Amino acid sequence: MSSDESYKLPNIPFLRLRFQLSSHSNCYLPEYKGSLLRGAFGHALRRTVCVMAPQQACDSCMLRQQCTYARLFETFVQEPAPRFLRGVPTAPRPYVFEPFDRNKNYQSGDLLKFDMVLFGQAVELYPYVIYSVECMAKTGLGKNRHRFSLDNVVWQDETAFAHAGGNGVAAKQTTQANSNGWHALYSGKERKLISQAVPQRRAANPIDNSLNAVTLHFLTPTRLKFRDSLSIDFTFRMLVFKMLRRVLELAHFHLPDAEVDWEFHDLLVAADEVQITGRKLKWHDWQRRSNRQDTSMKMGGFVGGLTLQGELAPFQALLQACEVVHVGKGAVFGNGKVGVEFG
Repeated sequence: MSSDESYKLPNIPFLRLRFQLSSHSNCYLPEYKGSLLRGAFGHALRRTVCVMAPQQACDSCMLRQQCTYARLFETFVQEPAPRFLRGVPTAPRPYVFEPFDRNKNYQSGDLLKFDMVLFGQAVELYPYVIYSVECMAKTGLGKNRHRFSLDNVVWQDETAFAHAGGNGVAAKQTTQANSNGWHALYSGKERKLISQAVPQRRAANPIDNSLNAVTLHFLTPTRLKFRDSLSIDFTFRMLVFKMLRRVLELAHFHLPDAEVDWEFHDLLVAADEVQITGRKLKWHDWQRRSNRQDTSMKMGGFVGGLTLQGELAPFQALLQACEVVHVGKGAVFGNGKVGVEFG
């Protein structure tokens, strides 16, 4: 497949928000905080926007199609899905959490920082997201409801990726909010928005027809299931299929005007010609607590590097998209974060 015949991928708008919280007291939080943040955020969001009684189930609520909570957190499939997605019970959530640190012990005044990336139509809901995070911080995080304050929120201009060091930007992501295109958005002290965030799109770099080497860095545990089993042993074609599914699901359910091309067989055939010449992956286990199921759940996945050789130009846009949207199961918690190093 030549670059002129490259598969056209939907370009999903997104918005990266960075939150800074400060602890009110000494406290303990789990090492992996994506599940904690997502759960606390969901409770706060529902308390913020739901006008029905708490016992009202979302799946039978007459307001669910207009509800901000349902759009972000209970993403039901409203209409028959295309054949490729037939049988999918719920749409993917239109966001991912990206916690920075794995610190477990916080002293009074210590900072907790994390990113939240919104996709598609969810981008316009960022004021609700900010207010809900502020509410969840006040209510408290963790089993013992440790209270935090929301200090500030900043957003990133996508042009920063072009000036932050070139290839492998996701792998070199900085936590500094005063560089690389970060703009102040919300002041916790004043409790108000101080600017307006602009939806971003991952504009693929000009297709490099000579591109024949790429290294993928799986930065957080990545869970890919093949034939109903999690696996660390897969071909590039199998990986491309998972990446395509992730991007196309998000586009179909959260970007109604997107032109989604479901005929990607030729791209999968081209993926067969790409060789994995280096596989430095290892399995990393972690657990999360599910309040709904009242149990601990294993969320392990692989991390490490994958070196690719072959005609990779047709996959450039897909790989860059997955730097933003992640890949695999548990992406909403921060799993499956990918950094791409070209050349």
